[in-house]
Amino acid sequence: MKVLSNGIKLAGILGLLLVPLLLGCQSSHPIDEAGQTADPYKGGEYSAVAERWTREARIYRGFDVELIAQATFKAVPFRKAYAEEYARVYLLTDTARTRLEDDQKAAAERYHDFILAAFVPEIKWNDFDKKDSVWKVYLTTDGQTLLEPLEIRRIRKVDAAISHFYPFVTPWKVVYRLRFPGTYSGTAVPVIDTDEKSVSLVFTGVRGKATMQWDLDDQAP
Repeated sequence: MKVLSNGIKLAGILGLLLVPLLLGCQSSHPIDEAGQTADPYKGGEYSAVAERWTREARIYRGFDVELIAQATFKAVPFRKAYAEEYARVYLLTDTARTRLEDDQKAAAERYHDFILAAFVPEIKWNDFDKKDSVWKVYLTTDGQTLLEPLEIRRIRKVDAAISHFYPFVTPWKVVYRLRFPGTYSGTAVPVIDTDEKSVSLVFTGVRGKATMQWDLDDQAP
């Protein structure tokens, strides 16, 4: 009986060893990429384009920081690179990719959008989305008319996707979407036309003033 018992044990051990081998044979799709990479953008153009359309502004009072802010202007070249990177990351079909590109193009025609990440030492003053905020934010072209946003919306779900597309987002910043109109109210006159050389975001209030500027001479990616 002892020999039989050992034989049963041996058969059981061999069976356990064969299970993962058999399960491994069930997959017909080989893994063609490593799970880790030093370059999350896989050498594409997105990183360079995103950096080109991102600015930083700071406000100091003496040696004290009042505001650290980074913002990406979702200009046409950025939106194009964003759609390409999104399609690559999420393996979109040609149809889905075309739909995303069309959506981005339509948004660019109607609005001027920015993604803003802001650090303020006193969290109660990081309130850009409030009607009674201590901050005012304006869009201006070539330093002319100050235009108020249509909407400032706090992005509360700051997930891995947000961090991938906007690397300046960190846990100690609050993230917002700023939306400005594409045309002046009641007219068909574009806020940013082909004659403008620059567009700026102006942050101002009792804590100080800072400006971010994007040059528009070269709209190429």
